[in-house]
Amino acid sequence: MNENYGAEYASLYAEHWWWMSRESMIVDIIRRLNMPVPTTVLDVGCGDAVAFPALSQFGKVVGIEIDRSLVSEGNPYAKDIHHEPLGDPVYRGKQFGLITALDVIEHIEDDRQAVADMVHMLLPGGMLVVTVPAFMSLWDKHDVINHHFRRYTSREVLDLLSPHGDVLQVGYLFHSLYFLKRLVKLINVFRPGSVVQHAVPAGFVNRFMRRVCVQEYRWCHRLSVPFGSSVVGVLRRRAVFGEI
Repeated sequence: MNENYGAEYASLYAEHWWWMSRESMIVDIIRRLNMPVPTTVLDVGCGDAVAFPALSQFGKVVGIEIDRSLVSEGNPYAKDIHHEPLGDPVYRGKQFGLITALDVIEHIEDDRQAVADMVHMLLPGGMLVVTVPAFMSLWDKHDVINHHFRRYTSREVLDLLSPHGDVLQVGYLFHSLYFLKRLVKLINVFRPGSVVQHAVPAGFVNRFMRRVCVQEYRWCHRLSVPFGSSVVGVLRRRAVFGEI
């Protein structure tokens, strides 16, 4: 992640309509899984433990964040954040009922190995919830700033998850933003500067955009809308280890 962008991430998560909307969606998706709670929760790519308060309603949360600079001094959750990468021997034997990787695996070159490493840390019957940016056709300067390797279709997320267990859900989020992202990309092609996509807008705009995105999710989450600016995938590890 770009250093300047990384420094802003915690405040963006708390204040920007996109992150606030995504958190609402993810919490609803996890609730609908009807998992036994409390459980053990691992948030991969947790940054400054920004999602810990929301995820803590499902159980004790720990995180992985390999970029130590993203964890602020005095963070009360710092002792629960590991800095070794996925697959490190330090995680051997650790298992969780729920693992989240929210806009994380697009930052990892070997995304298939990353998913395998996370599944190996799931308890039998445990859930993996991932989100990723959608469609390479939406690739823009924002992806470069974020050090993304790729964007995904829902089919590619299904192919990524399906070898490892039962895929309970794959679909698009932020349907309306698909068109806005295409417009922003077009503008950025034909102007010398670029549209900043992560600045927190004026208060009324921020509130309006959050309301629109959350309401759209409530209306559309049961539908198979074939486009969006993000993809969500949910995997359940099979109860018998040998079946994976």
